[in-house]
Amino acid sequence: IRSVPRRMRVRISRKRNDEEDAKDELYSIVTVAEVPPEGLTGLGTKIIEEED
Repeated sequence: IRSVPRRMRVRISRKRNDEEDAKDELYSIVTVAEVPPEGLTGLGTKIIEEED
């Protein structure tokens, strides 16, 4: 197999755990994000407060 992508772009969302007997207050949801047509080179971290 040739040209296998070695990097991927992910979005990590922190959510509050609403269960009463939960051990952790927050949990993370990781999803694969769209890759822009120009590629991943030069991208940095972008903080998103809330997604609609």
